[in-house]
Formats: sequence, C-alpha cells, structure tokens
Amino acid sequence: MTSRFLQLGLLLALPMAGLAKEDAVERLLKEQFDNTPAVQSLSVTGSVAAACREILGRDGTPKRIVYYAGAEGTLWVMSARGKHGPIKAGFVVFEGRIRSARILADREKRGRPIRSERYLKQYEGAGLNDRGRLNERVDGITGATISSSAVEKMARLALRLSALTGSRDSKKAE
Repeated sequence: MTSRFLQLGLLLALPMAGLAKEDAVERLLKEQFDNTPAVQSLSVTGSVAAACREILGRDGTPKRIVYYAGAEGTLWVMSARGKHGPIKAGFVVFEGRIRSARILADREKRGRPIRSERYLKQYEGAGLNDRGRLNERVDGITGATISSSAVEKMARLALRLSALTGSRDSKKAE
C-alpha cells in the first residue's frame, strides 16, 4: 500500500519538476528585465559550435542554445555536466560583462553551494580577457571542483556567445 502512495506521489511530482525549472527562468527574466524579451534559440553550428567544443568539450556541446535578448542585456540559458548530472544555469550579459548569474536546476550533492548567492556574486562584472578566460577571479568550492568548473565554463560560454552573435551586449570587456 505504501509503495502505491509513493508511486502516485512521484507521478504527481513529475510535471511539477519541469514547471519548477521553467519558473526559475521566468523569475530571472522578471528580476533582470523591465520588458520580458521573447525566447530565441541559436543553432550550434560553425563558429558557435567551435566555441562550445572549445569551452565545454566535445561531449558537452548542445544542438541549440536558448537565450532571451532585450534592451537590458541577454539571458543565456545553458547546461553543463556536473558530477551528478547536468547543471542548468542562466547568465545575463550586458556590455560584455556578466550582470547576473543563477543556477536554475541541478542534481549536485556536494556541489550544492554553487547555488549560493555568495558564490554566484563572484561572476558579476566578469568579462573575458584576451585568452578567453574570465577576467575576474572566481573562487571554486572545496569538494565540488567539477560543479564549480561547470559553472565557470558556462559563464565563459555566455560571454563568448554574446560576442559571436554581435548582440548589443557584446562590447569587449577590458
């Protein structure tokens, strides 16, 4: 009998799991943009594919990347492989710098501190240097090197994609 209740609970929770992820994107959009921009997607081909392979590695390259471009910047929604599964994050880029970073969904156990505001605030104001690395120092999380590295890679990719797409927010950071 108990297993039937558990099964029923899981069935009811599944649709809500997808909704929660979408709500995280919607919340971030409402916080960062006066007028919510329309969703767009970028096919990962050519120079975009090369940037994804260089930063995320061959196995991490997606087929499409979702983003929202508005007057206040561009929100890039992307995923990278953490230790215990994918990490989904959003980065708002404006004038070549990260204005906001947020973890939207993850399955990390030891890497849970990647969700902390203290950790994510380190990305604010970061741009890319001439070597394609972040120009700000971001301290990783002890015991969660893979998770920290995944977030750093996604931040670099968001900045690189802003530059490649020539969006208004792509001024080179100094």
